[in-house]
Amino acid sequence: MKFSDGFKESIVEKLLMPGGKGASELSKETGVSKQTLYNWRDKYGNAEDIIKSTIRSPRHWNPKDKYNAVLESATLSDDELGRWLRKTGLHSDHLELWKKEIEQMVSSSKEKEELRKLRKRNKELEKELRRKEKALAEMAALLTLKKKAEMIWGGEDE
Repeated sequence: MKFSDGFKESIVEKLLMPGGKGASELSKETGVSKQTLYNWRDKYGNAEDIIKSTIRSPRHWNPKDKYNAVLESATLSDDELGRWLRKTGLHSDHLELWKKEIEQMVSSSKEKEELRKLRKRNKELEKELRRKEKALAEMAALLTLKKKAEMIWGGEDE
């Protein structure tokens, strides 16, 4: 029985996938002997490429790749977007979620900057308030001393 190269590659991908099916299970499932599966693995199976392609699930994408994917998908028509999503193994929901994440990152950096400025302004105002409270306390003490001095020695007009 002759199998296409695409079929062989897909079986090898299943065989090499982390946590995937073993050779015995795949052999029973497909009707292909274990030895043939091992031969296909040797011929078609560059394990690193297959593992990278299978592990490339959306939750393993880094922020830079997510950003590039959102940018790339924004310029595509609906048909092209569908093909692109199938090719990359994504769903349109991933793109929507990533757009929101990017917006939050951008807005959070603006909010952080604004928060930093508000904290700085708050420190300045607290410092000024402490200075004025000290000056007020000093004035109250001077006024109290002046009244006591007037009571003891009398006022200037006496």
